[in-house]
Amino acid sequence: MVRMHIIAGKYEILTELGTGGTGVVYLVRHIDLGVSYALKVLNRELSEDDHFIESFKREAEVLLRFSHPGTTQLRDFGRTEDGLYYFAMDYCDGVSLKEILERDGPYPIKRALNIVLEILDVLRAAHEQGIVHRDIKPANTMIREQEDGLEIVQVLDFGTALIKKQLESDASHAVVGTPCYMSPEQASGERDLDNRSDLYSVGILLYELLTGDVPFEGQTVVQTLLMQVTQPPAPFAVMYGIPQEVEKLVLKALEKKPEKRFQSAMEFSKACQKVLESAEQWVNPISLSSTKSSSSQSGDLKEKNDAPEELRILCLDDNEMILHILQHILEREGYTVFTALDCSSIHSYLFNEHIDLLISDINMPGMPGTKICKMLKSEMDDLKIILFSNIADRDLKKKSQESNADGWISKNTKPEEWLTEIKRIVAA
Repeated sequence: MVRMHIIAGKYEILTELGTGGTGVVYLVRHIDLGVSYALKVLNRELSEDDHFIESFKREAEVLLRFSHPGTTQLRDFGRTEDGLYYFAMDYCDGVSLKEILERDGPYPIKRALNIVLEILDVLRAAHEQGIVHRDIKPANTMIREQEDGLEIVQVLDFGTALIKKQLESDASHAVVGTPCYMSPEQASGERDLDNRSDLYSVGILLYELLTGDVPFEGQTVVQTLLMQVTQPPAPFAVMYGIPQEVEKLVLKALEKKPEKRFQSAMEFSKACQKVLESAEQWVNPISLSSTKSSSSQSGDLKEKNDAPEELRILCLDDNEMILHILQHILEREGYTVFTALDCSSIHSYLFNEHIDLLISDINMPGMPGTKICKMLKSEMDDLKIILFSNIADRDLKKKSQESNADGWISKNTKPEEWLTEIKRIVAA
């Protein structure tokens, strides 16, 4: 930490804004100009790394020329009396999207898309100059309200992005960034990231604005990184009541392979605008749950009369052996059974196959069965859900009640007992 009230003879320290592995950020005021800046002082290790500093200087020259109303501009770069390097950027006194999400929850769809459009406009300008941000996330996106009530979106931390780029270029450093918002290529440690990495992060941010959650978050950093690299995003329109057109937009941004994503911020922006323009035709998949009863009064009436007791069951478990056992005992009883190893196909099964009963493992990768249950039960009263796990009965019962499940079954009992309990719950 810098032990002084004045930095480089011209910046008066007002307060410390934050500290991290690469240095300390201060709110400062320029003594002569009276202007406030956010000033980051790099730590001793980085300041004395000649290779790092030379590379950083070259990148800083590019960033000094980069100007956009939607970001804070780099204003100064130099060295303190103690020999520590610093850079000063415009100070933004707005509220971060992270704070707003924590306070208010998910955004309305149109507002979320308009915020993303402003972020993409900043990235378009940055990418045109070869600048990749590397850490797009709600905490780095500020909302400032003007006197006329209009909101201004600002993308912060382009200066810190330079530090990340230099650290990533050194194989001795670990992956740098925020795991929940990293692209697969960034999470896997690739050094040469391009603009499509930022666009993936924008997709994560949009997902979070719409749902209040990030799509990939493990119990550890390593688990989260692995999920970013290997796990496809699960369809989420049904669970959150999101129009399918919006879901399609987000899922394209979250493609694991860069070549399958939007290839530029402009392309992503045009897709967002197209979705906004078609707002009146948006199809809310939640309404599809009501088509089940209406269809039974028309074309499906004959089929229903022929098999009045037919039940269509979806079994969700990441253990293939468990799925095989469930499928065997249920089909033996005449039920129509579908199986899935992950959450990605829930959307398709629930509304294309008219599922009556979902049997879900609690410990599913990506999204816990309890969360799946709670979201579906809030919108689909006619869908019965059974939670299935090998955790202690007391805990399983509690989780079942908390997530509004219709019942629970312990994997520690015999398959015959599973079947008995399934029949009891279905008949209830």
